[in-house]
Amino acid sequence: MSESRLKLFAAILGLLVIMIISTLGLAYFENWPLFDALWVTVVSLTTTGYGDIVPITLGGRLFLLVVLVTGVGVVAYSFGAIISILVEIQISRVLERSKMTKTIDKLENHVIVCGAGRVGSNVAHILKAERVPYVFIEVNDELVHSMREEGHLAILGDATQDAILISAGILRARGVICALAEDAYNVFAVLTARAVNPSLKIVAPAANPGTVAKLRHAGADKVISPTQIGGRQMAMSMLKPAAVDLVETLFTSRNLEIQLEEVVITEQSSMAHQAIKDLFNRQVSNVIVVAIIRSEQVIMNPHGHDHVLPGDTLIIIGSRQDLERMETISFKE
Repeated sequence: MSESRLKLFAAILGLLVIMIISTLGLAYFENWPLFDALWVTVVSLTTTGYGDIVPITLGGRLFLLVVLVTGVGVVAYSFGAIISILVEIQISRVLERSKMTKTIDKLENHVIVCGAGRVGSNVAHILKAERVPYVFIEVNDELVHSMREEGHLAILGDATQDAILISAGILRARGVICALAEDAYNVFAVLTARAVNPSLKIVAPAANPGTVAKLRHAGADKVISPTQIGGRQMAMSMLKPAAVDLVETLFTSRNLEIQLEEVVITEQSSMAHQAIKDLFNRQVSNVIVVAIIRSEQVIMNPHGHDHVLPGDTLIIIGSRQDLERMETISFKE
């Protein structure tokens, strides 16, 4: 607990003690009902002074005089503590916002997540596990504050506004994931993001199947339909449970050893124009090339003599340790 909050706690406690003592004392000296004594105490401490009820005995007046001298000071002290806390909160938020803005300004090749609800928080969990930098854009102030306390970079604002997207670094980002609550907002966010940065990769959900075409027309590269995927997964879990468990292991259980990765081959890559069997050595022997994506063609289970060409995307499966060793030893550009 900060010093200002301790002061406020002490002031409120002191104020309550004075009010209780004053109420009981006035009721004793003036023979008033407790409510009348409380009424006089409140109007006296707040310096309102209606004057409808006043002490008439000498003991009551002297007692109220002592209460006023001590009580008004406690009230002033309480207001000072409250102002101190408000100022402290504002300064803390300004410093936090300034630090966060500087961090976002340094980001490159990051992902912008529009919406910090249930979908957005799950997206952040995966991105964090993959060590991919990301920034939230959320319109709910309380949710933004909560995300910042958890260590996430979060901007308060409307993801459909150009200025907010630019402040999130959209011109330097690798892509945008729209995870807003309604399809209409996601369509508008996709339109805005595509207009600001035409080279972005944009992924968006469609709760209504009829929105899929609209999102694609707006500029989304990939549209996810949760209802279709959920229904398909439930059916497959019933028919082919082992296969579904393997897929969940590869895509959702990031703490397990088996991982699925993709490697994009550029013209400068040392992997280009080499046969698959020549790409691995003993140090990374437990890595398997599952498929090669070449243009719109998918080559499943490629042979060892198949060559890797610039522009290919390799889908690779292996342990996290072998995949990391592969990146640093075998496929160094």
